Amino acid sequence: MTDNVRVRLGRIAAALAITTAILTAAATPAAAVSGITGLDPYSTGCYNNGWQWSSSGTAVYDGSRKVGTGYLRYSGGCVANWSEFHYENAAAYNDYSAHPSAWEDGVSGTDQYSPNLWLNPVYSRMVDGSNAACAGAQVYRYPSNQWVTWSFFACA
Repeated sequence: MTDNVRVRLGRIAAALAITTAILTAAATPAAAVSGITGLDPYSTGCYNNGWQWSSSGTAVYDGSRKVGTGYLRYSGGCVANWSEFHYENAAAYNDYSAHPSAWEDGVSGTDQYSPNLWLNPVYSRMVDGSNAACAGAQVYRYPSNQWVTWSFFACA
């Protein structure tokens, strides 16, 4: 093999290695690359590979009326946890305001309730998932803002 061919093959191999690194980084959610606490699971792409710790979730009631179901979610790709609340139906969505939270188990000051409450599901910001995390939600009657309940969903 001539020196020119070796140089060309070396350049091609280097270009392929760089291209592979760029494509791999682009396919990885941003949260997996940097700190995730406080970031949005949807805008970071973490929601796409997230799953619920419990498939049944935790039902939330106002007396005998079911308001919705809460979940602790986890993304292995982002190594992140967050809380998610699904309203039972359109009437519950119109009558209640849920404020889901997630926090690292045993760590205070990491409550990450959602700043955007007009979603269904409504979700919290993420917390570091390398250790155990917990989730729950405050629920209020809307529009009076009368507190209904605090519901704990899970720790995992």
